[in-house]
Amino acid sequence: MPSVSPLPPEPDADRPLLDGIERVLNERELVIVSNRGPVTFAHQDDGTFSARKGSGGVVTAVTAVASEHQPIWIAAAMTDGDRIRAEVARREGEGLIDFGSPPEFRLRFVVTEPDRYHKYYNVISNPLLWFLQHYLWDTPRSPDITHEIWDAWNDGYVEVNRLFASEVLAACEECSGEPVVMLQDYHLYLCAGFIRKQKPNAVLQHFVHIPWPDPDYWRLLPLAMRRDICEGMLGNDIVGFQTQEHARSFMYTCEAYVESAQIDYSSSRVTWQGRHTEVRVYPISIDTASVRRTAYGKEARAHDRYLPNYWNEFTVLRVDRAEPSKNIVRGFQAFDRFLEAHKEFQGRVNFVAITVPSRMDVLEYQDYLDDVSAVVGRINAKYANVETGWQPIHLIMGENYPRALAAMKWYDVLLVNSIIDGMNLVAKEGALLNERNGVLILSEGAGAVSQLGDAAIIIAPADVEGTADAIFQALTMPLDERRRRAEALRRSVEVDDVTAWFRDQISDIVRYATGLRTGQEANLVVETGRGATTADA
Repeated sequence: MPSVSPLPPEPDADRPLLDGIERVLNERELVIVSNRGPVTFAHQDDGTFSARKGSGGVVTAVTAVASEHQPIWIAAAMTDGDRIRAEVARREGEGLIDFGSPPEFRLRFVVTEPDRYHKYYNVISNPLLWFLQHYLWDTPRSPDITHEIWDAWNDGYVEVNRLFASEVLAACEECSGEPVVMLQDYHLYLCAGFIRKQKPNAVLQHFVHIPWPDPDYWRLLPLAMRRDICEGMLGNDIVGFQTQEHARSFMYTCEAYVESAQIDYSSSRVTWQGRHTEVRVYPISIDTASVRRTAYGKEARAHDRYLPNYWNEFTVLRVDRAEPSKNIVRGFQAFDRFLEAHKEFQGRVNFVAITVPSRMDVLEYQDYLDDVSAVVGRINAKYANVETGWQPIHLIMGENYPRALAAMKWYDVLLVNSIIDGMNLVAKEGALLNERNGVLILSEGAGAVSQLGDAAIIIAPADVEGTADAIFQALTMPLDERRRRAEALRRSVEVDDVTAWFRDQISDIVRYATGLRTGQEANLVVETGRGATTADA
């Protein structure tokens, strides 16, 4: 099977590369484009605005690496406060909205009609693309590509991507030179293609945070949709994925559905319409300092007072959004099987599941949360001991990040059995924080397995019996072995944190998109800090 090649070794390349990164960030504006922005605004009664900064991985990485350069961030107006703030900016001729003092970001909102945004987000992005990219469709029954789906595609997804592209182009007009545009995730697959048509010299990179399935599964979508997605992505100079498998699948998909696309698997490059798109792998990680700060902060310590009520002699933990890809029901079924096969652990082990309801406006998510609650009720009814007050599963619902991090310090086993994940940062947060030499049970479907697999117990996500066996193996593992694995996991997470993830992308933009390596291997060459197309572009 062809693999995604790493960057070729270049003797004494580090210094020019570091200089190139700094030069690019100094000479070119950095434009981040995502559906959800780094800041949410609320409109106060006195007419002023309050703003709350998000805590996602991309926000953290950009803040850590490039905040001194005040990047431009383009995102959808998600709240009434966002929409009012965008309207005020438009009315007052405020092209970019500063956030922070001094500014950390400069914001520009994409404002859409609610119905169009619903089609783009709640019909196409979620669930159609999300379910497809996580192999979640019950294919004999769904999806059905109906008139309503086609309408949501044409009038929702395509048009909102076009609006995002227009805002990117408008932001570029406010930049002194050619900016570097970094697009994020599955909401914006068409955006680069629209930008490229209007701005051939643009420097464009797109990172996909979720899995990319093989070409056969993409056939659930009509050819026109899947071809538009691939061709839109090939408007980028660089496309990034979490794992080599996902990157290979993208190249396979382009080969299958993009007419005249030429795939060079040895160099991980797609050539189409005279342009090169580099395909690269950037496993995302966590901000280790920030995670530790939160886990040992005042709010998390408050949870330390009552969380021990859920612990037992042995504690199994999981922390998930309540969505089908996380495979929560099978995890509980495996725990049921473990208690059935190893009665000596009954009364001595608790399974604590911290579960965050997610996308509750999507019917499939509502149904899955019902399934989770039902299986917990059945298992607790089966094993609960009235005399001692023991029940095997404790389901803690609701979003509370400090509480989740506080819980991660005390598990004996962390179960991450997702069907498929782009990465799964819970595995990395747990590995960083745990103080009990806890054992990680990790699904081979999670992207994190490529980095953490050697020190974890690996399971197949549908193997209920194998997962039950893994729980027993973890709980009976000798302390020395537990300690060795836990230390290896922690070191791995500490070395490759989220800032390394972001810098690796900037490094490749310098190498490939702005021509630091060689003019022959780049789409653009640098001329006094401004991009110019080469002959083959």
